[in-house]
Amino acid sequence: MKTNEDREKYLESIDHFIKEHGYARPLEIAEYLKVTPASVSQMLGKLSNDGLINYQKYRGMTLSEKGKKLLENLDKKERSIYELLRLMGCDKETAQQKACFFEHFVDDDLAQKMWVFTNKIKESKIKLPA
Repeated sequence: MKTNEDREKYLESIDHFIKEHGYARPLEIAEYLKVTPASVSQMLGKLSNDGLINYQKYRGMTLSEKGKKLLENLDKKERSIYELLRLMGCDKETAQQKACFFEHFVDDDLAQKMWVFTNKIKESKIKLPA
């Protein structure tokens, strides 16, 4: 995994556990991402230094406003990609899997263009081959 992709996947997993349990623990993150607890500790330190999470060793973590913003942006990218893939004829499950993968590699400008293009196609009611 590339560094940005790693950071994003860690943030997504932290968010997942916070939403599910109200908190996220390093061991759960390690199991979820299939990495070692030492790797999690190292990344949590980096995320904290980058201002993406509020983290105190042995006390847990929360997402910072900066981290929440990054996740919101990722979600927008994923939705843009998902909608475009659905228009192209992908089934829901495939579109979701691919969107989740590609969101880490699409920059903000391209995601916005995909969103605009998708909406123009929907508004035009053009039938695309499936």
